[in-house]
Amino acid sequence: MLRGYPGARLVSVLEAIAAIVLLIIMVVVLVDVAGRNLLNQPLPWGTELAELLLAVLIFSLYPVLAWRGNHITVDLFTVRPTLQKIQRGLSNVLGAGLFAVIAYCMARQGLRAADFGESSPLLHVPTDWVMWGLSIMAGVTVAAFIVHLRSVLKGHTRDGSEGAAHAAFPARAVEE
Repeated sequence: MLRGYPGARLVSVLEAIAAIVLLIIMVVVLVDVAGRNLLNQPLPWGTELAELLLAVLIFSLYPVLAWRGNHITVDLFTVRPTLQKIQRGLSNVLGAGLFAVIAYCMARQGLRAADFGESSPLLHVPTDWVMWGLSIMAGVTVAAFIVHLRSVLKGHTRDGSEGAAHAAFPARAVEE
């Protein structure tokens, strides 16, 4: 567990949710493919469930990646640590801004779906619930980008030393 860092418990919970959802997706796809190939009868709702679960998987891991600063970066040329700090800070501001727009758009779509009473075709999952859930997780991602931005501005690195930050917190900390 990541002790001593803000949001450490939330990160652990989100990782556990993502692992469970990934396992469920794998089982659904396995049963669907086996049913299709062996029995000539796929799961009628398998694709729909996999799509919903994939959205849950992706949006549960976005905050983890933002909080740790583990988003993909490509350094085409070497810059001074001060410029790295500015670059990391700007990427966090941009990420927070983009996810704020995503959160707003998802919430707006959730309101529209609620007005029309939309639901998924086979499982009848209310679309507004899905949209609002994704909006909330996008909002959590915004908060994670802001937390990571604070650590970048303070100069924390992965190992807790001072300097330009690529990622604010360790991927795993050993509990003693």
